[in-house]
Amino acid sequence: MPLTFTPLSENVGLQVSGLDLSKDIDEPTKQEILDAWVKAGVLLFRDAAADEAAHMRLSHVFGEPELPAFRDLRVETNPFLLRFAYEPDNEAIRKRKSIYIVNGVERAGWLGWHWDQSFMPQIVRGAVFRMIEPSPTDGQTGFIDAIAAYDRLPDALKHRIDKLEVVYSYTGAQEKNRFGYPEVRIPDGRDVTGTPSDPNRHKFPPSVHPLVITQMETGRKVLKLSPMNAQSILGMEPEESDALLHRLADHLVDDRFAYYHEYEKNDMIVWDNWRMIHSARGCPLDETRIAERTTIVGDYGHGRYLDETLDRDRVFGRIND
Repeated sequence: MPLTFTPLSENVGLQVSGLDLSKDIDEPTKQEILDAWVKAGVLLFRDAAADEAAHMRLSHVFGEPELPAFRDLRVETNPFLLRFAYEPDNEAIRKRKSIYIVNGVERAGWLGWHWDQSFMPQIVRGAVFRMIEPSPTDGQTGFIDAIAAYDRLPDALKHRIDKLEVVYSYTGAQEKNRFGYPEVRIPDGRDVTGTPSDPNRHKFPPSVHPLVITQMETGRKVLKLSPMNAQSILGMEPEESDALLHRLADHLVDDRFAYYHEYEKNDMIVWDNWRMIHSARGCPLDETRIAERTTIVGDYGHGRYLDETLDRDRVFGRIND
């Protein structure tokens, strides 16, 4: 059965139909999928016999999966799978899971706009995310195409940012991010010690990445900014740096150009981490949401540590945002 590709939205992504993931994928089909991924940045696979084996089979189309950093989140039967679970009655998960008040509403598992591992020199290629149990309300993943965002910039601003670089530092706590973020705060009395929100749980040296990169396969320019973890423009005075980052982040996260995926059970969605930014809207505290993810190894070659004495290949740790 030939593959068919249907737009997910006016701005982002394609849905892939006609793929049976209960079987091995031949090389021509793999290449067809990869070509579509380069074109669209996000692919949705629905009704494709999705299970753990299918998840791994699809992951290998895009590259080699890496071991997740959090051992306590790895799936017991498969160490390459990272399990994201929020269950209201599971006290251990409630303590571990990030809970924030976003624009006045409590959300479990909320994350602002970002690309994964901006706080490290080596940026993973992408991720394959499978929804096992969607929450009855909300729980969407948002995607924005940073190629289209670059194209929308005024020519003068494109020229201004062409050679600039951004300093990133791992914050952990969502409320500490300043650019392109809504009003975020921690609920009164919530202890973040030891949770993913704890900025002291992980220590990473600051990293540096260019504001603009070129997509290798097509030559298209990418506005390579992660609002999460962004700290400053390298070498720029703080006031000017903040003003430029606010302008660029607000331009990038414009909701008019976002796609928020409404999950069905066993949906698998794959995004290009070198091009797309994504976010998690979270779910209400009384609802269950369970998903699994593989992370695809990669290094786009442009990042480095701010400390020039550090080897960019040195790994201080890994974490999946």
